[in-house]
Amino acid sequence: MSAFHFDTLVWHWPIAIYLFLAGVSAGAMFFSVLLKHFCLKDKAHQSGFIIAACIIAAISVVAGLGVLVLDLTKPLDFWKILVFYNPTSVMSMGVLILMLYQVFMYAWIVITFRKIIDDFCEQRLPIVCKLTRIIAHYEAGITGLLVIFCVSLGAYTGFLLSAQPHFPMWNTGVLPLLFLVSGLSSGAAATLLGGVLLKGNPNGAEVRFIHKIEIPLILGEILLMFTFFLGLVFSGGQSKVAAFNAVGVGFWGFIFWFGIMGLGLSAPLAMNLFMTATSKRKFAYVAGTACLSLLGVILLRNFILYTGQMVVN
Repeated sequence: MSAFHFDTLVWHWPIAIYLFLAGVSAGAMFFSVLLKHFCLKDKAHQSGFIIAACIIAAISVVAGLGVLVLDLTKPLDFWKILVFYNPTSVMSMGVLILMLYQVFMYAWIVITFRKIIDDFCEQRLPIVCKLTRIIAHYEAGITGLLVIFCVSLGAYTGFLLSAQPHFPMWNTGVLPLLFLVSGLSSGAAATLLGGVLLKGNPNGAEVRFIHKIEIPLILGEILLMFTFFLGLVFSGGQSKVAAFNAVGVGFWGFIFWFGIMGLGLSAPLAMNLFMTATSKRKFAYVAGTACLSLLGVILLRNFILYTGQMVVN
């Protein structure tokens, strides 16, 4: 059996990319909201990390949808799923969450960068200033709903797989939680990487704030990973077979132990624990830990996608 080609394979790597990009978008917006309301306040629009998070979130969600559409058997019929929603379809509900998430995401971005937008449009398009004032009036509600849809989108990437009845490794309630936490972790990493690339201060308040949250996130991800596989083993039958097949010897076993648990989780955790609160953070440190975290999450998405389809009920 090849690692990427076997008889029971239904969903290929584009789905893993879609799941990764959706998680990055949700995580980046989640952390941009936290940064604004608990760290930067009215100066949020001046932060390279907030700017990076907003750009990454907007591009990632559109790119993810694009990958999903291109992977469909009939991509030109995709518009139907945007119009005709089926409450019993996980895919349809996921698209609805994606659409609503984008509405509140763009509204929040307008509120955050309202000063820049108003300064630019005051003389050219005064109606835009009236529109931004109306949107800003509902900031509290928009922010609350955006956080809810960030969490929903992050968890949905796991629900999409766990709803598939023929693959025992995916049929567990832990998977949505695992994908939610790893998605938030990837969003934090993408925000840090994008921020320092946009000349944000690697020793700034934004980096220190995210790193404080990143440590419990990584620990939670490791705990969920342990719970995920322990639950499969205790379930017995094909679930147990799928678990041992995934983390045993071979290509995917190497990816799990070295790529995900080693490079993607243990290395960033060790680097964060090694860096004391008073230590000065530099570009290489921030970019390095962020790249390792992103590598771990994209490997995790591919690992779960492919190994989950190797054993069927």
